[in-house]
Amino acid sequence: MVTIKDVAKIAGVSPSTVSRVIKDHDGISSTTKKRVRKIMEEIGYAPNIAARNLVTNQANTIGLVIKSGIHEVNLNPFYSEVNLGVSEACRENGFSTLTTSASNDVSLLAEVKELISSRQVDGFILLYSRTDDPIADFLTAAGFPYVVIGKNIFKNCEAAYVDNDNVQAAYAITELLIQKGYSEIVMIVDNDIFAVAKDRIKGFEMAMEASALSENGRVIKCENEDGSIHHMLESLFSTNQPHALLTLDGVLNSRIVSHLYRLGIRIPRDVATATFSDSLLTKLASPPQTTVDIFPQELGREAGKEIIMLIRDPDRLKKNITVPTRIIERQSTHKEEVE
Repeated sequence: MVTIKDVAKIAGVSPSTVSRVIKDHDGISSTTKKRVRKIMEEIGYAPNIAARNLVTNQANTIGLVIKSGIHEVNLNPFYSEVNLGVSEACRENGFSTLTTSASNDVSLLAEVKELISSRQVDGFILLYSRTDDPIADFLTAAGFPYVVIGKNIFKNCEAAYVDNDNVQAAYAITELLIQKGYSEIVMIVDNDIFAVAKDRIKGFEMAMEASALSENGRVIKCENEDGSIHHMLESLFSTNQPHALLTLDGVLNSRIVSHLYRLGIRIPRDVATATFSDSLLTKLASPPQTTVDIFPQELGREAGKEIIMLIRDPDRLKKNITVPTRIIERQSTHKEEVE
């Protein structure tokens, strides 16, 4: 199938320029319009439905795309915080938001296509970043504006990216644990597919190596469900008991803390715990958890502002925006509680 990217490549312009030619935008010269239209005709490219719709209609709505089941979405405060930030940026600019989520690519792609064909959205924000993503590939090929909250894995210049430096954040929290005297550290993750997980694992391993503790650090992948977590912790603490556990996010951390309690393992006396993404889950945990605050509301706000600017100016230079992080120390890593 001939795509807008094929037209752009032959014409020597960006896909967004082709999109503006399709919409007969005043900012494109007549020479460029003629050249692009001639190429479209020669290679048999028919403008996609989204591009045709944008000529006559704007929904003033941003679609949030979440690669997860509805149960996980409801459990994870990260999504609600990001949504708050996006909604704030949208309200300031006369836009609203619409959320779509599914745990498999086929369903999610079908929903995205339906939202475009039914003219319900003007652009998307993807709340994840990973390799071989059919949704990002489709939006890029269609020339439809989108922003990714996550890492620019492919250095894709057709989308804007808003993210934390997750390698640095993981390095910093691991370094803190080491400085507090915890040398046997286990990082527990429930996925290693998404870029955020890969980067946090990388930062953890770099920090352990920098302190000559590579052999003392382990990464364990465990399904985020009670049976798997309980079995994993039983096995872990029946052999070489770790000094500290670092979990991928606050939702997984809350389950880890719960099962440690059931197993009679005390925090921080028997093991220290720390995680990423501060929320009520980490603040109100028993004991309160040391976290890396990734400022999800700010991630959403920046993504919301950027997608609206891309909709209003398709030729706008795409940005990679980095939102800083900070470590919040709480009782779960208080070394004095161990001694």
